Amino acid sequence: MGLDSWLASISDRQRLFVAGLETFREQSESGMRQLSRSLDLAQQRVDAWEPERLQRARNAIDVGAMIAKLDARDLSSLSRREKRAVPAFWREVGLERMRWFLSESPESLPRFVRQRLRDWSLSETPEVQEGWARLAGHFWKEERLPRWGLPLPVSTVLGRKGPGLLAEQWKDESLPHVVEALKVAGARSSVSYTGHVVSEYLLQRLRQRRDVTESLAFLMDDARGRAWLPFVGTETSLTPAPLEARVAVVAAVLECRAQRQVGAGVQGRLEERLVSKDSVFGDPRLTTLTEAWAQVRSRTRGAFDDFLAALIQQDLEFFFERAMREQDRRDFWLRYLGSIRTTTCWLDSATYDDLRRRGDALPPEQRAAFRRARRLPKGEVSAFCLSFDRFVVVEFSETGNATFVYRHENFDRMLRGMVVEHAQNLKDVQLSTRRLIHGKYWQSRFDQELLALGIEWDRNRQRRKL
Repeated sequence: MGLDSWLASISDRQRLFVAGLETFREQSESGMRQLSRSLDLAQQRVDAWEPERLQRARNAIDVGAMIAKLDARDLSSLSRREKRAVPAFWREVGLERMRWFLSESPESLPRFVRQRLRDWSLSETPEVQEGWARLAGHFWKEERLPRWGLPLPVSTVLGRKGPGLLAEQWKDESLPHVVEALKVAGARSSVSYTGHVVSEYLLQRLRQRRDVTESLAFLMDDARGRAWLPFVGTETSLTPAPLEARVAVVAAVLECRAQRQVGAGVQGRLEERLVSKDSVFGDPRLTTLTEAWAQVRSRTRGAFDDFLAALIQQDLEFFFERAMREQDRRDFWLRYLGSIRTTTCWLDSATYDDLRRRGDALPPEQRAAFRRARRLPKGEVSAFCLSFDRFVVVEFSETGNATFVYRHENFDRMLRGMVVEHAQNLKDVQLSTRRLIHGKYWQSRFDQELLALGIEWDRNRQRRKL
């Protein structure tokens, strides 16, 4: 019995010891998570202050006097604050002064490299970028950048092709791995350079015909990825990436979508997010593109136009399903999808109010279309405006209403200073170019009338369907 009691007490002590170790492990992990969150919050505050940092430094330092000291090649005359500020003012300092400064103050190299990562931009000429990259590479030694951790030397990373070459190195890694590696090197999501690497990473996988569904899901669902999409404007816990980086990532995302290398579920969510009501890019279906969407289109016109056509198709189907229910008209105008530039849906008050009450029950793509719809407080007729290059076509929901065609300038003149309250406000016989009557064989007549105005149906779309 004595031995049994002793063994039992040993077993109890072991259980207590193991339980204590487990408690210690949980407390340690909890502490590490709290520390990580604290560090992230601190870095977010630093990122938020970054745009004002240079201005604060400029207010606190006489930049001209600092440059004069550099010209005098007298490092000892620089104050500690000035030494810390020199890398941030690389534009004013210039290559030759910076070369001398780094040779005399090699401990400033990490600060200089981080600053160049922050300021890397396609707006710089390749010659300027390569010059600064070579300068950093000249002084680069691993012991001076212990946290570098990137698979390429500094001179390559900071060069014009740096983002693409890094993406090539990481082509077999996941996007979260890429983002974390850049974060360790000092390039967080709030840095433009990181966005360009993410963009190149997506395009690399696209060229390899690899699925990008998981990568795009990361951009939408993970806080580290959402900074590059345009709907983070209302997320106060995130520091959004610079516009240039977001444009690059969104353009790459649209390329992935156009090449059909995204799962249907993620693609649908992505389309909804890109035009969500809190998107800082605005809606690409507006008559005048915002600066952000204009830049996206300049980077990838084909993919942007494909995306825009899909959105316009949603608007068309929304109107003809919810307000008009005329399948033949829906099919007719879908043939012109590639020629339509923008659309505007005017819903009669009863239809609008009913859809607003049932908003959450609508499919995601129709919710997006409804957000753009306008309400007509008077009358029972809805209207749908289709804008082409030179003309605007207005369809009405009730049969018996002619289709009106206006030149853009006449349509704008008709609406100038007017509050549109009734579908009748969108009819002006004198300003219209054509009044097209529905009736027998109306499709062929409409085709001929529109062709006479230079509006052709989208034959490329028909071939793609075949």
